[in-house]
Amino acid sequence: QEMIEHIKKDITLEQVFVCAERCRRHGVKVIFPFIVGFPDETEASIRASLDVAKRLRAMSPDFETPIFYFKPYPGSPLTDDAVRDGYTLPRTLDEWARFDFIGSAGPWVTPEVHRRVERFKFYQRIAWSRPAPLRAPLQALARWRCQHDVYTLPIEKAVVQRLRPPT
Repeated sequence: QEMIEHIKKDITLEQVFVCAERCRRHGVKVIFPFIVGFPDETEASIRASLDVAKRLRAMSPDFETPIFYFKPYPGSPLTDDAVRDGYTLPRTLDEWARFDFIGSAGPWVTPEVHRRVERFKFYQRIAWSRPAPLRAPLQALARWRCQHDVYTLPIEKAVVQRLRPPT
């Protein structure tokens, strides 16, 4: 809730969960996007966001919770704060053309936090997807990892990526 207020979203977590429950009850598929990695965001805040994503994913296999990293765009107060704190925006059209709008985190996100978020993204997608007999052991392990926040030695992630390289 702290970050929701910080980025001035006019919604509460309680409203999100009430809406999610109604959608679940009526079989509505929903995408709940998350943004983490704001310049002044604490690790505790990122963990809290991942916990909310877990709760939503556990409610229904029809719920998706993609997680994105904050990207500073000109004209927003958050970007103004980042620039004031030393972040440099692209200055030319060529620099903007090479700007990573989707994948990477800002320089204020530590490698450890980035690794944890990326591993969480992988495991939560598997953990609460629709059950399938061949996928059951992997789903059980992924769910255990997410519930206990254990993402070290992601052997099964390496195996899955080897069998199904990202497109």
